[in-house]
Amino acid sequence: MTEKQTKVLGVVLAGGLARRMGGQDKGLLLYRQRPMISYALDAIRPLVDQLIINANRNQDRYWQWGLPVVADQGDSFAGPLAGILTAMRFAPHDILLVMPCDSPLITTRHLRRLLTTLEENQADICVAYDGRRLHPVFLALRCGLQDSLAEFLASGQRKIDIWLARHHTVRADFHDQPEIFMNINTMDELTELQVEQPQSSRPEMTDAGLSFAEKTTAVDEKGQVRDIELVGERALTIYVDRQEIVTLMTIGTHPELLTLGYLKNQGFIESLADIRVVQVDWPTQAVAVVTRSGAADFSEQMAKRTVTTGCGQGTVFGRLIEKLRNIKVARLQVQQSLLYALLDTIREHNAIYKKVGAVHGCALCSGSDIEFFVEDVGRHNVVDAIAGYMWLNGISGAGRIFYTTGRLTSEMVIKVTQMGIPVLLSRSGATQMGLEMARRAGVTLISRAKGKHFLILNGAENIDLDCV
Repeated sequence: MTEKQTKVLGVVLAGGLARRMGGQDKGLLLYRQRPMISYALDAIRPLVDQLIINANRNQDRYWQWGLPVVADQGDSFAGPLAGILTAMRFAPHDILLVMPCDSPLITTRHLRRLLTTLEENQADICVAYDGRRLHPVFLALRCGLQDSLAEFLASGQRKIDIWLARHHTVRADFHDQPEIFMNINTMDELTELQVEQPQSSRPEMTDAGLSFAEKTTAVDEKGQVRDIELVGERALTIYVDRQEIVTLMTIGTHPELLTLGYLKNQGFIESLADIRVVQVDWPTQAVAVVTRSGAADFSEQMAKRTVTTGCGQGTVFGRLIEKLRNIKVARLQVQQSLLYALLDTIREHNAIYKKVGAVHGCALCSGSDIEFFVEDVGRHNVVDAIAGYMWLNGISGAGRIFYTTGRLTSEMVIKVTQMGIPVLLSRSGATQMGLEMARRAGVTLISRAKGKHFLILNGAENIDLDCV
């Protein structure tokens, strides 16, 4: 992506009037039970050092995501270029990554292509191209273009294509998947997209993710008082049909996904269609899960539990170990060079760890691309959040790699096996039971993976050492 010292600012544009939607605020409209802007924030967050929202109304509602909300300077509703200029002026950064609030099919993997293409071509601007036309609100651009953009807008011009043509602009080619750029401009388009991607089997969910950091002060080795940030940690008790299941300690960035993944990985609920509601309420530190029957009984599962070595709340219910005997993951052949490329990409993540420490990170990877990255205070929480993400979006683990910063324990291997993922990669070590579980399930287990080093504990035949 970018050089290590390069600082990237991300902005999600939600500043338009949406006249074709009757003036409704598009970023706050629900797509599959979530505000549309939440998809954009999830996609862009792993790639940037700082993230802001550009909005000219309903700022109080946008503040719920715990991010700076900035309005256009000067005339409001002056188009996307005004929002881009506002973002450039927000804080010093090298690169600005831009996407709109109304394109929920865009993922982190797509946005990374913009940054990569910008750097590979040493261009001023990179814009998305679907094989037929440009999508000029999907951009990666140099913040040094601020004066040029200000002069362009001051001259009374607004058309973004004209401004792009004045600079060294390159295209990120998405001709292989043009459908991802469907932005929603009318209620009919929103309805059409809902029909194309039905949500009937998806539960109704809150979107109650919290900001990860809490501000405090500390005294350094020189006796100087410094403002610092600590990772937030909160208790979250899961109730299913009013039955108390477990209390997890979490930073709270993805509580709904954490809940879903925990229930699936612990074997409480097998089908997503069985869940009607997942509702997080932070004032009571609880999440209420309501099944479609409304009368689930988990007394048997609660009676069979094994405390594991997982940090924080790490429990695997006894029947899962038996269930594992019948699961074999499909083999995946991986090149050594791909592992190195993946480790380089992962080094650019770990945003919370770099800022405040005290967390574990995990990633769902396809090749050297990261599809979803999560950090939390316990590695089991992160695995469960990714499992919830996969479950909610119907993603198969076949052909994918799972990366974790944590130890490769039996719990970790069991959960990844249930997710159907054939390769488990960690920068940390492994336990004997973790190795035994990997051998049973056919999981390729790689530990101490950092830089150009790794140890293959199981499945060496699946790793092509093409860099030796």
